[in-house]
Amino acid sequence: MKKQTIFISFSLGFTSVSDYFLELASSLSKTYHIVVFSDKILPEGLEVASEIEIKYWPSKRPTKYADFKFLRSAIKEHRPVLTISIFGSVNIFLLAGFVSGVKNRVAWCRTLSTQFPQKRLNVLRKSLIYKLSTKIISNSNATKQDLIKVFGVHSDKIEVLPNSVKNYLHILPLVEFNKNKIVYAGRLHPSKGIDILIRAVSLLKKEGFHYNLDIIGTGEEEKTLKQLIKELRLEKEIAFLGSKSKKEVLIAFHNSYCVVVPSHSEAFGFTVIEAMSVKTCVLGANNTGIKETILDNESGLLFETGNSKDLALKLKFIFQQNEERNKIAENGYNRFMNKYETSYAVTRDYNFFKSLINE
Repeated sequence: MKKQTIFISFSLGFTSVSDYFLELASSLSKTYHIVVFSDKILPEGLEVASEIEIKYWPSKRPTKYADFKFLRSAIKEHRPVLTISIFGSVNIFLLAGFVSGVKNRVAWCRTLSTQFPQKRLNVLRKSLIYKLSTKIISNSNATKQDLIKVFGVHSDKIEVLPNSVKNYLHILPLVEFNKNKIVYAGRLHPSKGIDILIRAVSLLKKEGFHYNLDIIGTGEEEKTLKQLIKELRLEKEIAFLGSKSKKEVLIAFHNSYCVVVPSHSEAFGFTVIEAMSVKTCVLGANNTGIKETILDNESGLLFETGNSKDLALKLKFIFQQNEERNKIAENGYNRFMNKYETSYAVTRDYNFFKSLINE
């Protein structure tokens, strides 16, 4: 008997998103014929199960008529029972799937509307596009509420399936963590609250505590942040490391005393579970998806959003309480393994999509 077909659209690469979708595709391929649509060529060294078919979009970003025509042709050929799309391919997947009569049209939303400028026309367009879906997956309750309030999506249409990352701890170098090292990794953007972290380091320095902060990432805020560091005379304490590969980021996390996620809002916060996955203590701002992931004083520490004094207090606490820090890091790792590790998430989501098809 010929297998039913599922289309999945994401970018192939060495990222947590690609890790998850490749593993999901591999799991689903045991029962279904899987066709992956990617806007990036399969990089050398990234393994994909031989039974998975890969198609590449005609455009660098699937938003043009040529991409719509390409997808419509593929739908006519394979007659998928389910399409799953994320990020830039959502609009074209939902539109082509709707006009082609695909039964299950799933869009995966992993970003809050606050992360991007939201013009009224763009919000209206996305609201209309989402109406073409049969189910929307959100990565947190915060994202779900954003979909309801901003885009008018009915709550019954939304399923919350948290993000996941693979466990790479066993392949990282075995080294002692640096007892003076704090790490931030992510975009250098005003919404990320990096200035709050810098000010917290400054407050600690004034009390006689000298900790080093490594900032990993690039973005529009870099010049402003460097000026702030100069004003606070923290040039010796803070270093900008630029962009790093995923493995390099994980190694930096693993070697640090703690990782800080000071964002003003996050749909979920991959950094939180990536830090947990390498047994590093993580501190996060008490908002949106971050507070759903961190159990305060158990699997991490939460501080008041935008409050550098509160963050400084929490940092001072873990630096002075080494045993408590290690306990929190271990609890964070256990929470990661039981809730956010990719193998667990794939089993959870395989069952969800199979039941969706069989309804």
